[in-house]
Amino acid sequence: MATEMRKTGVDVVGDIPWGTHFCLFYETGADLLETVVSYCKTGLENQEFCLWVVAEPLTGEDARHALQRAVPDLDQYLADQSIEIVAARDWYLQDGTFDLKRVISGWNEKLANASARGYAGVRVTGDTAWLEKKDWKDFCEYEESLNLAVVNQRLAVLCTYPLAACGAAEILDVVRTHQFAVTRRRGSWDVIETAGHKQAKAEIKRLNEELEERVLERTSQLRAVNRELTKEVLQRQRVEEALLRSEAYLAEAQRVSHTGSFGWSVPSGHIVWSDETFRILEYDPANNPTVEFILQRTHPEDKDFVQGTLDQAARDRKVFEFEHRLLMPDGSVKYVRVVGHPSTNSTSDESGDESGNFEFVGAVTDITESKRAEESLRRSEGYLAEAQRLTHTGSWVWRVAGREALHLSEEWYRVYGFDPEAGVPTWEERLQRIHPEDRAIWQATIDRAIDEKSDYEMEFRILLPAGTVRYIHTVGHPVVSASGDLVQFVGSSIDVTERKRAEALRDGESRILEMIARDAWLEEILENLVRVVEAQFAGLLCSVLLLDKDGKHARHGAAPSLPEAYSKAIDGLCIGPKAGSCGTAMYRREPVVVTDILQDPLWEPYRDVAEPYGFRACWSTPILAHSGQALGSFAMYYREPRGPSPAEMRALEMATHLAGIAIERKLAREERERLRQAQADLAHINRVTTMGELTASLAHEIRQPISAADTNAKTCLRWLGRDDPDVAEAREAALFKKGGLQPELVDVNELILEMIVLLRSEASRYAISIRTEFAENLPKVMADRVQLQQVFMNLMLNGIDAMKETSGGSELTIRSKVDDGQLLISVSDTGVGLPPEQADQIFSAFFTTKDNGTGMGLPISRSIIESHGGRLWAAGAPGRGATFQFTLPATAAAHA
Repeated sequence: MATEMRKTGVDVVGDIPWGTHFCLFYETGADLLETVVSYCKTGLENQEFCLWVVAEPLTGEDARHALQRAVPDLDQYLADQSIEIVAARDWYLQDGTFDLKRVISGWNEKLANASARGYAGVRVTGDTAWLEKKDWKDFCEYEESLNLAVVNQRLAVLCTYPLAACGAAEILDVVRTHQFAVTRRRGSWDVIETAGHKQAKAEIKRLNEELEERVLERTSQLRAVNRELTKEVLQRQRVEEALLRSEAYLAEAQRVSHTGSFGWSVPSGHIVWSDETFRILEYDPANNPTVEFILQRTHPEDKDFVQGTLDQAARDRKVFEFEHRLLMPDGSVKYVRVVGHPSTNSTSDESGDESGNFEFVGAVTDITESKRAEESLRRSEGYLAEAQRLTHTGSWVWRVAGREALHLSEEWYRVYGFDPEAGVPTWEERLQRIHPEDRAIWQATIDRAIDEKSDYEMEFRILLPAGTVRYIHTVGHPVVSASGDLVQFVGSSIDVTERKRAEALRDGESRILEMIARDAWLEEILENLVRVVEAQFAGLLCSVLLLDKDGKHARHGAAPSLPEAYSKAIDGLCIGPKAGSCGTAMYRREPVVVTDILQDPLWEPYRDVAEPYGFRACWSTPILAHSGQALGSFAMYYREPRGPSPAEMRALEMATHLAGIAIERKLAREERERLRQAQADLAHINRVTTMGELTASLAHEIRQPISAADTNAKTCLRWLGRDDPDVAEAREAALFKKGGLQPELVDVNELILEMIVLLRSEASRYAISIRTEFAENLPKVMADRVQLQQVFMNLMLNGIDAMKETSGGSELTIRSKVDDGQLLISVSDTGVGLPPEQADQIFSAFFTTKDNGTGMGLPISRSIIESHGGRLWAAGAPGRGATFQFTLPATAAAHA
């Protein structure tokens, strides 16, 4: 077999022996087709099985057309499977990866099948235009392995390489891994032979010549002998040779196809195995096979099944076929298929009963590799289906002519809401799923893609029979034939409803937060929030209830889509452990999901309220403050019994969170307003108190001398009205002394800090900062603490009032220091300023620069400072603002 020569159909190559592995470098597709068509045609004419592996840009259709022109009866060859044309990615890249063992195993399998069908051998050609850089090393290893694999095999392999894709290094690799190479450039042929190939050709030639000489010599000898042999001997010899060839072919076919044969005499139990059967079961051929041997190798889980099948076959004496597993000594598992047929050698007696020599003949095929391939394929399909399910991505293929769907994945059916058991939906049925508002643009996109033979990508909505709307993102890719005709589109459809809903909720969330930031009315915020959530789910109705200040009753917050009568009916709902969904959620402070209002005991007291409006499901989540206190609830209603989806629960959580922010912000705003009012009231009270104290002080200052004068005058009159007037006593009684202050040692810095604490909230209200610059170790003064507090309050409030209407950088600065033996205190603002002509005028009684001023604050303050022996004055500040300064004696006591 090693020296048997085969015609190649390629003139420059001529004849080659079986086991030849050579390559072709081609420049154009025409060069490739001319060479390979001639190569395959010659193989078909010489009773060889041909396999042509094509790669893009050449397609299987291109190959068939080219071969049809050279082989008129190609259809007959294709029908009886004398030739196969397959795509390179299907042959070399199953599962997307290149596996040299799998590919070589594929060649051997083709050879075994061809031998079993009586072909002289297998002729293979494969194009490498598909080959990528990342696979080059593995492919070179495969080519080297193929050199060894084809030795002594009835295989001839022609590998074709496009010159444009090969550099110098790649060409050297290819030449090194083939017995020889031929090139076709610009119509000219070149042959590149390796030294080994040249030597092999020379050796074949030598052996053929030697064989020819030996044959001639032996023939001469045999002629003398053959003259003495009878025709019977000649015929027997021919039969025996044919039998030996058949046995050899059978053994080879069994080895290649991993199929062993057996004979089983049922009555005697005698079994005969072929060598391949011994190899499959891994038994020594020296052993006599038995049914026990089979059961010993059978997997424990399949043993009863195999025993039962053999017993039934022995009883029924009919054809049997089954698969089972073998457990080998090394722990590995094999899968085998067993087929048995009654032997044609079995005889029957006159009554028709089969005689005692009934036998089965059959085959045992090792199907481990195919089983693993099937399992791998099933896993891959399962992974793909699971990936599509997780990503909500359906795949599809549809034919342009007739718009017929050729493939629709399981996930596509789920996304579009069709039942796979009902058959493939028609184009019209698929079109009806498109939302009416999107149908025109969808059709226009499809028509444009067909006209331009181009990809298309778009998003649109589909409307399911139940009224549910889904958003779909679809991508389509055209498939064009070799002649340039548009054949079909392949692509995917992704359910992006969740993404669209999330985007809409994020947009709605941003709008609500913006409303919260600009202090919109709470009722407006809650109503917009309800509408944002309702817009995401068909048939959804939402409401917000607010917990009353008493913490026991729920009040209407927002429910723009609920019937007004229903909203009024539940307004004032008393919360509790069995108060529907909302009242219970606020009572428990945890979500409450009621899937059927008419059945759930929580709704028993309110079932008659909800039933007239068709409400069947209600899910409520409490709106909680940061402290954990319930503020209200956000509820979702549906008019059919159902539970919430993850998307609905996420929307409910978002709505509850935003509602909580809005409600807490309103409560905080109200609390701030109450605090501001309280501070204003306090400031007013302080001012009134100050005015009262000052008024009392003034009244005291006036009443005291008047009373003293009145008393002294009366005393004088009494002394002078005596019969003997006492002028000296009357003079003494006419004199009186002024009343004094209530002095104490006062730390002025400490007193200033106390007033800052009192007035800080008033300053913060107008974004005014208060800064101090204190001298250290400031001596204390003898002063009336209350009166000094009144002075500081008046000066600081005047500064704050002056800065209320200004913007940016408002600051009140209070300084203290010792200057020339006196304490110097200053209060400076950055307000509207003080005109120079008003510097003394503002200390006049009843003169004021403020709309609501009394004109008494500064005169009284100057009077208090002067009564302590100090001085108070004002001056405009450089730039803007005003500064008020006063001095106090730093001695141990103030003036009395």
